[in-house]
Amino acid sequence: MTIFTLQLLGLALVAAVIGALLGLLGQAVLIWLLVSFLPMTLPPPGLMPLGLGVFTALAVLVGFAGPTLLRIKQVSALKVLRRELDPLPPSAWLVVGVASVVFGGLLWLYSGSLPLAIGLLIGGALLLGVLWMISALLLSGLLRVVQRFYGRNEWSQALRLGGRQLARRRQAGLGQLLAFSVTFFAMAMIVLVRGDLLSTWQDQLPENTPNYFAINIQPSERDPFEAAISPRVETQSTLYPMVRGRVIAINDQPPRDAVPPDARGDNSLRRELNLTWQSELPEGNQVVAGEWFTSIQLGSNVGTEQGDESQGWMSAVDATQQVAPVPISMEDGLAERLGLSIGDEMTFSVGSDEITTQITSLRSLNWDSFQPNFFVIFPPGVLEQFGHSYITAFHLPAAEQGLIRELITDFPGVSLLNVDAILGQVRDVLAQVTRAVELVLALVLLAGISVLYAALTASLPVRAHESGLLRVFGAGSRMISRVQGAEYALLGFASGLMGAMLAELTSAVLYIYLLDLTPRLHLGLWVLLPIGGALLIGIIGHALSRGLRRQAPAASLGLLGEA
Repeated sequence: MTIFTLQLLGLALVAAVIGALLGLLGQAVLIWLLVSFLPMTLPPPGLMPLGLGVFTALAVLVGFAGPTLLRIKQVSALKVLRRELDPLPPSAWLVVGVASVVFGGLLWLYSGSLPLAIGLLIGGALLLGVLWMISALLLSGLLRVVQRFYGRNEWSQALRLGGRQLARRRQAGLGQLLAFSVTFFAMAMIVLVRGDLLSTWQDQLPENTPNYFAINIQPSERDPFEAAISPRVETQSTLYPMVRGRVIAINDQPPRDAVPPDARGDNSLRRELNLTWQSELPEGNQVVAGEWFTSIQLGSNVGTEQGDESQGWMSAVDATQQVAPVPISMEDGLAERLGLSIGDEMTFSVGSDEITTQITSLRSLNWDSFQPNFFVIFPPGVLEQFGHSYITAFHLPAAEQGLIRELITDFPGVSLLNVDAILGQVRDVLAQVTRAVELVLALVLLAGISVLYAALTASLPVRAHESGLLRVFGAGSRMISRVQGAEYALLGFASGLMGAMLAELTSAVLYIYLLDLTPRLHLGLWVLLPIGGALLIGIIGHALSRGLRRQAPAASLGLLGEA
């Protein structure tokens, strides 16, 4: 026990040092990839990450190797001397139990939350069990299909023999299949997120969707600006007036005291909101609760005759004489976050005045329309007296890009936002960030290859014995090479197939529940991932098995007795 413990401890320390050096190199590469997004120069890494890395390596070693190491005491010395030692099956429940405790402890250490660590551990175990069953069904189906190849050429024979060898080591193969399939899945999702999702979202936008926003248009510039762009743009939204206001009370209470605890940090309570006024429901808005201003009786307010919608509610000058709350329409998402409903009152600070309002309708908005949208809309006659500007959006065809230079010259105070340029910057950001993530995934792939090498080393005597038998029965080096390549190619093909399935399901969930897009089938994934996985894992496994093909049959057959 002492000898083997010291051996494993020495290996763990050496591996931890090498891992720390690789971590320093990886950090340097990540910083190089993200240098344009970092606001300042990062300080050099301290000793804490190194200590955590060494501790993690030792904890994983103890969790997985410790239970097996303890069972050495059950080995009979007589069987060892007689070379009758059968592989001692590890106690599965002990290994899984100890490994789970260690892994849960590491999750707690890194997350700092015990409930989160327990949730991740239980959820991960359930997910692993589901994936294990799906992988088992997938691998069994693939092997059954392979065994039906009845061709007499060498490639068909090699494929059948490779499938049989993979079936003999089904449990080890399933573990490797899961490791590689999750890596392939993560890489596929990176590609989808970086390009496909953004492109699909843009493709589903209506034709002539606005590609420019114009903000800070002063009242004196409203008509000249509209006259300048109207003849040359394809589509244009309404010019919406905009006033800045801050929420200072909700139902006569401070805002953070009146909302649910999880909404107290909402950005709408920490900044000024853009307020507007409209007599008609804006395009892309839909009333989901309450009534719009034109559907209710206006009146009972200072300075306004009952039912006089043209005059609106009141003049901002008379805000201090307000005797009834001003009706407002609120976006339903904001109302849900803040726990508000029809009839709740909100007080806004606009300039030096305070305006008490009452929510009379809730609206749903189409935030993907690239139209100006507002969380809060007032009726006419309330905000006009305050300082305000206008905002609009329009679609400018490529042939009319010269209009932008004219607008900058004629209206220097107006800010023009190029949506296409912003989306281009988003793509650049995604490209650089995903390159950094791909570096991490490359390290994960290397870890999977090391696991493959470890499994190959552990099964070396059995594989050598199988290779020797094939030679005895007339198989040449070429045939053995093809059999070994076919075994790993099948493993890679199954891993790629599993990765494609996971990526397709995950992307469908993202499309439907997060991006509100119509899901689509990515046929390229179902072709590239299985074929790429077969080539990658097949070549790597074939290269790692090279030493077996060089051994003489007698030496290969004798290795099994040394096990």
